[in-house]
Amino acid sequence: MQKRAIQGKGWLGWGLAMLLLASWSAQAQEWVYRVRPGDTLWDVTGAYLKPSVPWQRLQEHNRIANPYQLPPGSTLRIPLQWLDRQPANARVVALQGNAVARSAAGRDAPVTAGMSLATGYRLKTSPDASLSLQFADGSRLLLLGDSELLLDRLTRFGRSGMADTRLRLQRGRIGNDVRRLRGPAANFIVDTPTASSAVRGTRFRVEAGDDHTQTEVLEGRVAVDAPRQRGALLRPGYGAVVAAGQAVVRPIALLPAPDLSRIAALSQSAHPDLAWPAVDGAQQYRVQVSANRAFDSLRMDAESDVPRTTLPTLDAGRYFVRVRAIAANGLEGRDAVIELRIDDQPAPPYSIAPAAGSVVRTPDVALSWTQAPGAIAYDYEVAGAGGFAQPLAHGRVDAAVSARLPDPLTPGDYHWRIRSVDAAGKAGPFGDSLAFTVRPLAEVTEIDGTAAAGNTRDVTFRWPAGQPGQRYRFQMSRTPDFSAPQLDELVDEAQITLPRLRSGTWYLRAQTIDVDGFEGPFPAPQVIEVPCRWCRIGAGAGALLILLAL
Repeated sequence: MQKRAIQGKGWLGWGLAMLLLASWSAQAQEWVYRVRPGDTLWDVTGAYLKPSVPWQRLQEHNRIANPYQLPPGSTLRIPLQWLDRQPANARVVALQGNAVARSAAGRDAPVTAGMSLATGYRLKTSPDASLSLQFADGSRLLLLGDSELLLDRLTRFGRSGMADTRLRLQRGRIGNDVRRLRGPAANFIVDTPTASSAVRGTRFRVEAGDDHTQTEVLEGRVAVDAPRQRGALLRPGYGAVVAAGQAVVRPIALLPAPDLSRIAALSQSAHPDLAWPAVDGAQQYRVQVSANRAFDSLRMDAESDVPRTTLPTLDAGRYFVRVRAIAANGLEGRDAVIELRIDDQPAPPYSIAPAAGSVVRTPDVALSWTQAPGAIAYDYEVAGAGGFAQPLAHGRVDAAVSARLPDPLTPGDYHWRIRSVDAAGKAGPFGDSLAFTVRPLAEVTEIDGTAAAGNTRDVTFRWPAGQPGQRYRFQMSRTPDFSAPQLDELVDEAQITLPRLRSGTWYLRAQTIDVDGFEGPFPAPQVIEVPCRWCRIGAGAGALLILLAL
């Protein structure tokens, strides 16, 4: 069906009705009522019809032979003009900041939560304010800062559940969550100076500028119409910009929702910094913060030229952050929402050492961490198999970012954790515990040599054994720098048996190798002098005398 532009005061409503005719048929301007158990014609007439319409007309219109028997599940056709139209009110369900309501009589009053507003009220919000209205059918509207909204018509049809809600957004921006409208008399229409948007159950946004109107559809469908322009039916994920001089209202795809997955869900900062990857095609971003998931009122509503922002100072608690990209044409894209918890306790520092899963090669364990904002001291705990209910070591460190445990740890598995303490003495939560293993690497500083039993030509060198599973590298060299070792052997035990040594000066050393392949340091070498018929290893120099049969 071809739609023509309609001039004059009634063009908005008629144009929208024509645009939505296929899916929103008025079905001959009748409302169909389904009979419930116990219903009578008198009950239905009293609940839904005008007082001037008697029950006999309803009986005649539906050709009911016995008015005393209405089969449950059957239907009654009721002409729309018979329905009892009653004025409805909108209720302020949430408010942030300041707003003024001017009645049809011209009296101003500050808007308060719970306030009831009738047809003709005009609402104006301050630049940093926001408020939510709930209408007779349960639909809701969020009015943003620096906006002006006229409640043009608020009507309900008896107890039918149908409502006729018509709003005029003079300037500013609104978000709408409209319940699915049932019945031919139900309407939800938003007019602006340059366009009109009509829905029957959807989530959409409207902005009224000086010379244009923007509509963005998130769920359902919205019919957008304008004088002397061909309208459009917008599907989810599409928007339209209506400006003077256009011939056609064109659907435009909205930008996708930003990716907020990298933003931490917990912040110890009262005004956290948020950042997210840029959205292709975005010129700006709108960031909104609310204390409730429905975003009935906003603690923050701001635009950012870059994909990051700093939130205003927030009290400790749970908040919801909503971010969307804004295209060059001004249309705002799909929403991304995350939950953010603000914790005013001092944040734990980042742990440095021992790192998670690391092996400490000495029983004398040192802890280290970063400087945390606002912290003047730190509490640490070290636990073994008994867990942190029975810590093996704990303490408080003032104005430092490291600590050495007071007592050595025996070989084994441990966990440690750290927390911050602020100037008021308040201790924050412990950070994540980190697991580490103590497995000392003994430094081989003493090597003893003895002749092998029953064999005067061989000699065995021994040194203190380390932990089970550790291996050793034994080296002998003619020079103290071991640039060209004459012997370089890996052994599984803390000893090695060698054939007779040639005469001269020898340097020897042994290195411990852990089960994970970590190699300990080589100690300073020991020295032996081997004459042609006997070897003297000076006891005072950490060596001994070895006699060899030549």
